[in-house]
Amino acid sequence: MKVKMIKFKAVSSVLCVASLIGCGETRNSNADIEKITASLAEQQCAVANDNMVETLNVEEDGFKIVDMGLSVKWASCNLGASKSEQPGNYYAWGELNKKANYNANNSATYSYSLTELRSKKVIDSNNILLPTKDAATIKLGKNWRMPTREEAEELIKKCKWEWGLKNGVKGYKVTGPNGKSIFLPAKGYFFGSQLYDTDETGNYWTSTGYDNGNFSYALDFSRRRPKVASSGRSGGRCIRPVCEK
Repeated sequence: MKVKMIKFKAVSSVLCVASLIGCGETRNSNADIEKITASLAEQQCAVANDNMVETLNVEEDGFKIVDMGLSVKWASCNLGASKSEQPGNYYAWGELNKKANYNANNSATYSYSLTELRSKKVIDSNNILLPTKDAATIKLGKNWRMPTREEAEELIKKCKWEWGLKNGVKGYKVTGPNGKSIFLPAKGYFFGSQLYDTDETGNYWTSTGYDNGNFSYALDFSRRRPKVASSGRSGGRCIRPVCEK
């Protein structure tokens, strides 16, 4: 009987993902929602009875700087949050404030090439958001910024990722080479006025633009695995700030 229940959950999960993709295609035909849902659907199809840590113990409490032995220090909370399990605010890429609706029509960077973004003084010669367009820098001060693509990849490659719960919130405990850790909540992403995949995926912006007018790089994860991939600039995603050592 237990095996039958697990199979039912797995099928139900696949149907749910298919429904989400269909909903995105119906409500908005922009390339970014199709790209996001397609890439995350593969991650979400994890086996329903994967092992799960019931409670994750993370050393920090409140907004702090955590040195995990990496090239930069990471914030203990998302931008706009006071606890590590909170999502904080959601931002479109290259924008400084949260919105009620996230779409291509009201995006400040959607459809612009990297060359155009450089001429508009949005990014630098390395395709990184300038401090004036970096929400973490504007909100927290010059010592803070959004992580680059390379720093997000370093977080994946050099750290231990442990899926579980913190105060009832799903997400990853990420432990660095020196044993220090942070918690990244799986709080989904906004497209339009709708929040998708909360408790299923985490979607975090990097400051690095992608060589396509519709996308930039983001750190995306589900319970299956984390990865850095291109994501639609107009969508609302979380930001986990970093600061230089």
